[in-house]
Amino acid sequence: MVHASWPARDGNLTGEFHNAMRNEATVESLRKLQELQREQWNKQLEAQVNALNTAAGKKAVHIVPVGDAVFALRERVIEGKAPGITRQAELFKDDLGHPMPPLSVLVTYCHFAAIHQRSPVGLPVPAALKDAPQAAELNALLQQLAWDAVTRYPMSGVKVEAVKPSA
Repeated sequence: MVHASWPARDGNLTGEFHNAMRNEATVESLRKLQELQREQWNKQLEAQVNALNTAAGKKAVHIVPVGDAVFALRERVIEGKAPGITRQAELFKDDLGHPMPPLSVLVTYCHFAAIHQRSPVGLPVPAALKDAPQAAELNALLQQLAWDAVTRYPMSGVKVEAVKPSA
């Protein structure tokens, strides 16, 4: 599994950037940033993974599209649809973009879905979120966003028709 992350500093690698600046992002600007990420970084990553799979003679390496899930969560925050989270900067602990607990849990659910090829929807609230406002609702959202990101990304190796239901 290869972790396809989100852009550090929201792609602003040369100018001044502070975590609070993430709060200024709109759905439209996030979608443009996501497209830039796909075109400039993800395509290169996909080419590397394809080369590895060709060398292995099978699809042995897959990509976990955590960046897509992060963009989806940030859109929900902007829309006021992320329980207990009101600002995008609340997802990151620093300017670079290291994750706060809700984002770490989202990333974990993406990896869970890719590794186990099953939905994380319905798993209990993890310790990292138990004290968060609206923890159960937030957890359910993170689980669904992770599952959506993984099942929509062909190189994750998860095929919806082949998935096992959550226990």
